[in-house]
Amino acid sequence: MEILLWASLLVVSLYLIVKSANYFTEYSEKFGIAIGLSSFIIGASIVAIGTSLPELVSSLFAVVGSGTTEFVADNIVGSNIANALLILGVGALYVRKNKILEVKTSLINVDLPFFFSSMALFVYFALDRKITFAEGVFLLIFFLIFLIYTIKSQSKETKREDKEELQDLEKTFEKEEGIELKSKKKSKDAPFVKYIIIILASMAVLALSAKYLIDSILTISELLNISSSMLTITVVAVGTSLPEVLTSLAAIRRGNYGIVLGNVFGSNTFNLLLVGGLPALFSTLRVSDEAYVIGVPYLVIGTFIAIFVTFDNKVTKWEGISLIFLYVVFIAKIVGLI
Repeated sequence: MEILLWASLLVVSLYLIVKSANYFTEYSEKFGIAIGLSSFIIGASIVAIGTSLPELVSSLFAVVGSGTTEFVADNIVGSNIANALLILGVGALYVRKNKILEVKTSLINVDLPFFFSSMALFVYFALDRKITFAEGVFLLIFFLIFLIYTIKSQSKETKREDKEELQDLEKTFEKEEGIELKSKKKSKDAPFVKYIIIILASMAVLALSAKYLIDSILTISELLNISSSMLTITVVAVGTSLPEVLTSLAAIRRGNYGIVLGNVFGSNTFNLLLVGGLPALFSTLRVSDEAYVIGVPYLVIGTFIAIFVTFDNKVTKWEGISLIFLYVVFIAKIVGLI
């Protein structure tokens, strides 16, 4: 009975983390549009950070709140493997009949190098089974370089796509709020107080949910006499990756396949550099046995496979099936089935 109680708390905490992160992202987008931020700033900062909020907040609370430093590497490794294999695989299968998941050349030129480089840097730092304060600083510096490079590398095609995306956001905004907006102009009619309250409330729910998430993981692992890392790499990693999954599926329904790949590349880079670097400023992060022996090698494998299948500017349905199969193999290995 106690196990069921804590398992229910785990599921509810994950749900609230994902839901509050969605609210934070949605109303931050609306707030950004209302004050006239460019579509690229909204996409590169608000949306990208918003989809990585579950990993970031839960990792910060694990380190600062409970001292469970192994949680960070477990969560990053598990989430990034899920992103690279599961999201790409499901996305390739979810596209319409006779369609394929296309990858834009601009995405490969800008995001792919950092997608690989961030993985290589994180894995290199994790070789001694810990991420120190200094290494956290280097990860954050590289994160800033990534942001600056992304902004500077905007092509004309990317800017055109950003403008179209901003127009879509504005149409949605106007339909939901009944407020007429124009790009890059502040709206006096926008309910700023409402947006700020919802943003702050969602952040509060995120923090509270993260606390109970960590508590439930530690308690369940003790009751079942299993490693908390196994729960984090599997259940928590998939749960915190749900925003990326939902965002990708919604983009595919709209026919905007580029967001799917950008979501995977950008989210993995954010996780490795920001989620890996920021908690390390508060305490040295330990790498668990499961993450070191199974997770980190599979992260390298998953990253190379994701790069390989996207290098021809598309992900076919058969490649999608293969990616999902490889993720199933990873889960089976981490839980000891094979």
